[in-house]
Amino acid sequence: MSQDLPKRSVVYEGPINNTTIWERFALRTGDILVVTPPKCGTTWTQIIVTSIIHGRSLSGDEMDEYSTWLDAGFRDRDERAAFLDAQTERRCIKSHSPLDGITYDPRCTYFAVYRHPIDVHFSMRKHQENMTLDLLTARYPEDIHEAFRMFLEDELYHGATDALDLHSIVHHYKTLKTWAHLPNIHLLHYADLTADLDGQVRRIAGCMGYDRDDPLMDEVINGSTFASVKAKAIEDAKKSTGGIFLKPEEFFQSGTSNKWVGRLTDAEIAAFDARMNELLPEDEVV
Repeated sequence: MSQDLPKRSVVYEGPINNTTIWERFALRTGDILVVTPPKCGTTWTQIIVTSIIHGRSLSGDEMDEYSTWLDAGFRDRDERAAFLDAQTERRCIKSHSPLDGITYDPRCTYFAVYRHPIDVHFSMRKHQENMTLDLLTARYPEDIHEAFRMFLEDELYHGATDALDLHSIVHHYKTLKTWAHLPNIHLLHYADLTADLDGQVRRIAGCMGYDRDDPLMDEVINGSTFASVKAKAIEDAKKSTGGIFLKPEEFFQSGTSNKWVGRLTDAEIAAFDARMNELLPEDEVV
């Protein structure tokens, strides 16, 4: 018999994800959770959500003053929980964990953002090159074809997004898609944010219970274009005194899709299609 509501049933413990914090962290009515694999538009969505909550367009650094990645395996999770517990305003909580690893609460709103997996792969490769922490170097060898083979074939960390292999991306999607019929779980796509930011921001606002046509939405939309977000990141980087990125201004890279064009062979693309059909048959895609 299927469960009526999602349940936290898996513990993910790895260098990137560690979901043990959810055993002692309490959600509140109205919390917004941005739950997505890395490099799928997580920070972009956090900026949109927190801008709507706080009634003004925020930069990435300003967003960080309100929203945090709760279950990051390489950070002090109790410290991050305390940061969120101290907040009195509506909270925005980031997680890269599959839904079966975090707490589900019908009083909260969940946004899951997805992106073409090959774009995720190449975007994360660039992201790792810009990091001061050696978290994923082994997953991105100099030979891009070997890295892509690993991406297609590996099934590591029991479906957690720690290694960001194709299996983990699909697993994350399945855990959310299974419950997408619930009124507080919303699936978004990076391509839609890129093609129709106006519509997607208004959709997000409506899902959060805000007036989609509030004049504030125009400010949020204009401040959330990729060009605007990147420009603010460059300005924020000028005030940065260190951190986990060699060049913080490059956190937001190109924002483009089809990053594999000219880099992968036809055989590799065919192998990707075959692997995707194995992991996620066409009749399971929405």
